[in-house]
Amino acid sequence: MKSSDSPQFPTTHWTLVQTIRTGDSDEVEHALNQICHGYWYPVYAYLRRSGRNEQDAEDLTQAFFAKLISEETLKEAEEERGRLRTFLLAVLNRMLVDEIRYRTAAKRGGGVPDFSLDHLEAEERYRNEPADTDDPEKIYLRAWANQVLENARGKVLTAFSEEGREDLYRKIEPFLTTDDDTPPYQELAEELNSTEGAVRLLVHRTRKKFRTQLEKDVAKTVVDSNDVKNELEWLRSAIAFR
Repeated sequence: MKSSDSPQFPTTHWTLVQTIRTGDSDEVEHALNQICHGYWYPVYAYLRRSGRNEQDAEDLTQAFFAKLISEETLKEAEEERGRLRTFLLAVLNRMLVDEIRYRTAAKRGGGVPDFSLDHLEAEERYRNEPADTDDPEKIYLRAWANQVLENARGKVLTAFSEEGREDLYRKIEPFLTTDDDTPPYQELAEELNSTEGAVRLLVHRTRKKFRTQLEKDVAKTVVDSNDVKNELEWLRSAIAFR
């Protein structure tokens, strides 16, 4: 597609579900991996905040994704039910009614393709969750929102790294998720041996790249492109991102 053409609405998370319903084996495995990698941590955080210990949360997270695959739960999903994250949470809660059976099944091996839960990463991320809420659903939604942010940051980082400027990105990354018009540009300029005006422009351009990427990633989570604006607002409220 030429850059002057109208952009095609991107593959959405619900499109991945459709692929799982109708795709060939390679397409199905790829779609399942995308869903697993996008949702494993929110599921883990929900289980931890629900009172499960580290090992049980890990077992149940594995069991949850095994259930999606082995019982073809995703093939039963309907777009009309709303956001995929909401549907998956409902599936998780139904599974927890009989969690002992599913945890045992996970220990036997759930058959999730190319998916393994990094226990150390999971607990490190969970320790950084806010301690002022006991609501597991809020933690689940916040974790999912942060996952979207991290994905967008990662893609901007990749672009900088390909240009040999990863260190520069690391220095300006803290400025990306704030609307503050007066960050310490002078301090950063001195660190970069540059001018305040040049640093201000650099931050502005990088913020723009980040927010463009974030919008693209959010567009993948909705069915209708008209929902992107509302979803961005929800994202900001979920993580207090201004």
